Amino acid sequence: MGADDAERIFTDIAASYDHVATMLSFGQDPRWRRALVDAIDARAADRVLDVATGTGMVAQALHARYGCTMVGIDQSADMLRLARTRDGVYETIVEGRAEQLPFPDAAFDHLTFTYLLRYVDDPAATMRELARVVKPGGRVAMVEFGLPGGMWRPLWWLYTRVGLPVACRLFSAKWSAVASFLGPSIERFYAHHPLSAVERYWREAGLGEVRTRRMSFGGGVVMSATRVESPSAPVSSAPAAALASSLPQATLPPAFYATPGGGWRDYWTLLHPPYTVWHLSYVLLGAALAPAPDPRIVAGALVAFGLAVGVGAHAFDELHGRPLRTQIPSPVLVALGTTALLVAAAIGLVGATMFGPLFLLFVIGGASIVVLYGFEVPLVHSDVGFALGWGALPVAATAYATGAHPVPTVLAAIAAALLSLSQRRLSTRARSIRRRAVMVSGEIVYSDGSREPVDAGALIGPAEEALSILWLALFAVSLGVLLARWL
Repeated sequence: MGADDAERIFTDIAASYDHVATMLSFGQDPRWRRALVDAIDARAADRVLDVATGTGMVAQALHARYGCTMVGIDQSADMLRLARTRDGVYETIVEGRAEQLPFPDAAFDHLTFTYLLRYVDDPAATMRELARVVKPGGRVAMVEFGLPGGMWRPLWWLYTRVGLPVACRLFSAKWSAVASFLGPSIERFYAHHPLSAVERYWREAGLGEVRTRRMSFGGGVVMSATRVESPSAPVSSAPAAALASSLPQATLPPAFYATPGGGWRDYWTLLHPPYTVWHLSYVLLGAALAPAPDPRIVAGALVAFGLAVGVGAHAFDELHGRPLRTQIPSPVLVALGTTALLVAAAIGLVGATMFGPLFLLFVIGGASIVVLYGFEVPLVHSDVGFALGWGALPVAATAYATGAHPVPTVLAAIAAALLSLSQRRLSTRARSIRRRAVMVSGEIVYSDGSREPVDAGALIGPAEEALSILWLALFAVSLGVLLARWL
């Protein structure tokens, strides 16, 4: 791919670029950009260079988040015309190429770039040029399309070769041409420059602590690193390997409920037993709101939500970077998740014939939440989305099916949403440390002079101890109030 391709590709689409990119990526493109912004961690006094700044989405997000001074550079005059309309974002905007930056060495505190390396003739040389203008200790981060693996590759191929060009034709012939170019360009790039090679280019350019985050089933890649203290000394792969060996993930179990890996134990771990019981407790709570809950309806709701949440959602989640480190093959995870979700939906449809067409809203909403959560769509994959989908929905659906009064149903659904929100707040820190932390160190110094070391276990332990108690307490309370209706 030649360096002139970018200019040809991005001409005449600037006006619609932001909205179309968001729509056609199902909301994933903004999510990847937010991850890039998170990786920079700038200060208000910092000066940040946004290479391939395009219409200025990343620059505006960085400026809004940190208040830092932004400089943008892009070779597309058409895109830069729109970037210049973002008042107060840029200190200056330059039309130029990433391969020859018109800036002195160490001129910027941090640097970002998006969808760039596929459009340059020599990615390794371009990385050296980008690193040259960053001060030692500064952060560098990028967003790029990825190449999904496993069962997601055929779906990705079908979408990029058929679905995307057809959908883009609704906007313009130019957009359709861009879409037809995209899939093959991604495959060609990774055929010549696999992700491991790109990471090597970063290290050889003088960037250390290189971290790669594959997102959206591998469809997006966010990479970040730190400029080393000696700009003239490339970073070898040995320090990176040594650092990787100190990751907390190497010594911590994947979760407090996980069993030793292998065989049937992986499937037990996949169910997230405490969390699955936690969410099924909401089914019991919803049923207990009815004056005389039918045990058959309660059993059906338990099976449906158990399949959708316990199997479907967790199988799809394990496809994202193997957070539980199971050895279950990806095709099996896809089959488990899909089958569980279809059976749960079928049970819901049977319920709709008994409880009326309004119950279809619960069925459609529940199935959609599981799928959208698996794709990490921001609206669903958030604190509020989790609280409503995993907490309020089971209570409301079961209460409706068993004939509970709407007033206590609403109150119980709010309580379940708040409980699920607290669950997410407690579990997110542990999940983040296991998945993303490179090193955790420090100590607490008390007033009496005593000291307590701070490590990954110290940060994760209290939260997981609380979670291991809360799921049992919630199950006991929900079962107790339901049995009070029957005994």
